[in-house]
This record gives sequence, structure tokens and C-alpha cells, in this order.
Amino acid sequence: MSAARGAEAPLPAPPEAVLFDLDGTLADSMASIAEALADTLARHGHPATAEALTARFGPPMQDVIRAVAPVDRAAADRIYADFLPRYYDEFMPRTRPLPGADALLGDLAEAGLPLAIVTSKIERGARALIGRLGWSERFAAVVGRDTAPEQKPSPAPVRHALAALGTEASRCVFVGDTAEDMRAAAGAGVAAVVGLAVIRGEAQLRAAGATHVREDLEAVRRLLRPAARAAAEAGDARR
Repeated sequence: MSAARGAEAPLPAPPEAVLFDLDGTLADSMASIAEALADTLARHGHPATAEALTARFGPPMQDVIRAVAPVDRAAADRIYADFLPRYYDEFMPRTRPLPGADALLGDLAEAGLPLAIVTSKIERGARALIGRLGWSERFAAVVGRDTAPEQKPSPAPVRHALAALGTEASRCVFVGDTAEDMRAAAGAGVAAVVGLAVIRGEAQLRAAGATHVREDLEAVRRLLRPAARAAAEAGDARR
């Protein structure tokens, strides 16, 4: 990864906002989502392991269901509808922040940077998880799968968040962990698209539009620290 980093474009200096995916990016929720889906699929007669499901996360959940179970779209919709309350009531309360998430968000908030969430969760569920993690005051906008006309990998939810923040894509940073995140942000014209190489490898993230790839949130924090400092200094100069 070090050779590729030498060719990386500079971040907007200062950036006007930072947008984040939620599950697998800030919240350590992939395991609980996979366990809830595996439990739901088993109840419908389609056993699958949590590991096999996690490897397919990124596309809409109905597509993940159909990738591991021989069902049509209507049946996938029914399984998904059964999954939602089971996940939110039984499994989501187990979710914790990923290591480095609180420190990263604290740095960006201290610099005065507006933050937004762009997630494939339904908006109500995303807000519930954000509240549970103590982050409700951190985010000026939360865009879920049901907030914009289309969901990731369409750029529509990213554009919706940018409009809510009142900022331009060319002055912003997006952080996510799947190819769908990268395609959505790159398609919206976001200047810096940062991929977390956790469930997807660096090559896949870059092929989908990542301009920067890091291995964890502490590395993302180090990447964004100079940009956050520039934003804070610009804010001081305006006051």
C-alpha cells in the first residue's frame, strides 16, 4: 500500500465536510447484522453462515439474500422484512464503535467540520444506532436507504447529504468500507473518497473509485488530521 500512497492526490485543504458510511466504517456492526440475517434465513429454511453473508455485504440486503438462498425477489423482500425487527430489537443493541471512531469524530468536530452519515440502513434505524453510540450531536445530516430516491451505489444519497449540509462535493471527503460506498461517493464527485480495507481489499476499493485507502480508523485519523487542522485555522480566520 505504501507505493500507492505516494501517488495519492491531496485532500481538500480545508475540506468543508466529511461524510461517513456507518456499518463497518464507524460502527462495529457487521457481525451482528450477519448473525441476525443468518438467524432469519435459517428460520425461513435457508441456512447460511455469518461469515458467508459478511463477504457479500455492500449491495442491498435483498440482493445478499438472493445470493445465498434460491428465492425470488418477493420472497427476499419477505425475509428482509422479517430480518429488520429481529436485527433492531435483538442484535443491534450489541453494536459498539469501531476502534478509533470516537477519537476521529472528536477531532473533526473540534475542527468545526460538518459531518454526515450516508448508510444503507433505513434512516430511523441509523438514527437509533447513532443515538445508542452517543453520536446524535455529531452529525448534521443522516441519509438512509429510504431517505433519497435511490440507495448506494447510486450517488443520490451522497448528493442528498451534500445538499443537506449546503456544501459542494469538490470540497468534501467521504469515508466508507465497500465498493458500493466508493462508487456512490465517486459518482457524486466527492473530492477525496477514503476506503477502509477491512471487508474489501485495496484493489477492489480503488477500482470502485477510492482515492485513498487505509487499514483502520486510526490511519484515517492520521490522514485527515492536517485537513482538520486547516479547517480549524480557516474557521479561526473567519471569526
